[in-house]
Amino acid sequence: MLATRTSSDPTVAARVTADLHGLPTGRLTARDTAAHIFTADIHELRAWINALGGFVTRQRAGGAVTLWTLHTHTEPRSDGSSTPVLVHALSLTGERIHPDITEAVA
Repeated sequence: MLATRTSSDPTVAARVTADLHGLPTGRLTARDTAAHIFTADIHELRAWINALGGFVTRQRAGGAVTLWTLHTHTEPRSDGSSTPVLVHALSLTGERIHPDITEAVA
């Protein structure tokens, strides 16, 4: 029963993957078939990149703030499927960002 729920509920799938890798989750929510994780700090985004890979997008979020989003996915399930995960973090524009994050920008 848990396997079925995990495969159909993006928040459960993301939580299982986060727990498996010891990743920070902050606020966790779902939209459509993807999990969205809002981290408390830009450095938490780096942990997700290092654990799961993916690519990063960035955009101005208003004022002097930049929104960084990692586009990745959960660990594959036994049927080969996975759940899209978007991990979001804010930084001040011009703030020094670790190369692991900037090098992942698409």
